[in-house]
Amino acid sequence: MELSKLDPRTKLAWYALMIYFSLSSGTAVQLGLVLVVGIMASFILTRSLKQYKVMIMILLLLGLQILIVQLIFCREGVLLYQWGILKIYSEALPLAITGILKASIIVFASMQFFTSASPQEFTLMLMKFKVPYRFAMLVGLGVRFLPLLKAEYVSIIDSQCTRGLKMETIRDKIKAIIPTFMPFLYRSVRRATETALAMELRGYGRSKARTFSSALAIKHYDIALISAMLLVIILSLASKILPLIYSII
Repeated sequence: MELSKLDPRTKLAWYALMIYFSLSSGTAVQLGLVLVVGIMASFILTRSLKQYKVMIMILLLLGLQILIVQLIFCREGVLLYQWGILKIYSEALPLAITGILKASIIVFASMQFFTSASPQEFTLMLMKFKVPYRFAMLVGLGVRFLPLLKAEYVSIIDSQCTRGLKMETIRDKIKAIIPTFMPFLYRSVRRATETALAMELRGYGRSKARTFSSALAIKHYDIALISAMLLVIILSLASKILPLIYSII
């Protein structure tokens, strides 16, 4: 089964399942299993993991920040090292690993969901949830805008480099934020204004209904997958809530 054949509501259910387990799992082993299952599912459906290269760099920076915060502020466990006011406890590293795994699952699941469907599919899915199309269209427009804004920013960087702006080291890139951000902000506002004007000229929002070139039709396997994932969430919640109820009774 290919990923493109799945209904976006099935992808939303999978996204909800991944987020649920990332928040409910408490050990590094459980979180590691959830992450491995998510990666394997993505590889089986797409036959490639190249789209997650950028995510790895983001997670490395995020993981380093989480590790530093835990080493500085964690006060659980046994004191292992002290240097002045800096104290490192034994639970700092396990908590950092758990936090990194949770963040990795959330980022991976989010990227997996938002790159698995087209902007029109997001719009149609929201309309199936009875969201007015005037608001549902905004999600599709936002998804379409991201690659355009990326191309605009790359164009600005190239034009600034031809004018002598240095972009060799990390310090140069940080210093270049101001001379590249202001033109980027101007172009973003201009793009948004042109889009709003074009939509207004085409009568966007004048009628309560709108026709689309395609429609969502949920298949039998989509219903089976959604039911199975909802059942897993319900059983997991029941296994956590029922013991608490029995202890109170």
